[in-house]
Amino acid sequence: MIIKENPVITIISLSKYITSDSRKKESILKKLKFSQTPNFARYASPKSAIHQYLKDKERNIEIFEDWLRKEQSKVVEGAYKVSDQKCCIESLQILKNYGVQFFSPYNEHYSKWRLKKQFTHIFAEGVDVSLSPDFAIYNTTTNELSGFIKLQFSKDKRERLTYGQGQLITGLIKEHLQEQFETTLNRRLCIVIDVFSKKVIIAPEDITWEKDRPKLIAAYKEIATVWPLLQPKAA
Repeated sequence: MIIKENPVITIISLSKYITSDSRKKESILKKLKFSQTPNFARYASPKSAIHQYLKDKERNIEIFEDWLRKEQSKVVEGAYKVSDQKCCIESLQILKNYGVQFFSPYNEHYSKWRLKKQFTHIFAEGVDVSLSPDFAIYNTTTNELSGFIKLQFSKDKRERLTYGQGQLITGLIKEHLQEQFETTLNRRLCIVIDVFSKKVIIAPEDITWEKDRPKLIAAYKEIATVWPLLQPKAA
């Protein structure tokens, strides 16, 4: 069993934590603190397809079709890889059909990924929060940071993002990037996409974010307090 001694949580898990009851909160934290196997990267081909699409000046929707064909032709072995391939194929089919709709705000922009850790993590009240936007969005004329895209892939309907969760995710990432880059981002270019539910949620207005921020501070303190007390399930 892998045990994380210090509190660490992803922004998506944090949004679900804040909007859950006490029993669900404990379950979320236990999954994060105790795991049987390392977490492996998933959905590599859909993410690569999106990156290529956002770098393509012509915004050729056939890019998703090309990636879909490549994924369908791959031969994989092992339950984990077979499952991941099936999910990749389904998500690429969605991107092929909805890509223009999802990414239309970025016609004058291009993407980068793998921002430095200082731009993707927040350390607050003893908690390491991983923000990790999947794509940083830059203006093609000025080459300045203009927004970001965060992706959620989950076929489990219980894990689909609510509007409130999406606003917590985008609001926190937007605030952090604005502080780090000393800039102001257009909230309509700061989005989270729940791919399987075909849902796009943009960052909240400032007045809404000011009401939501205290929920984050309270959550950080609660997580830091509860984390050392969590125990794994009995065998």
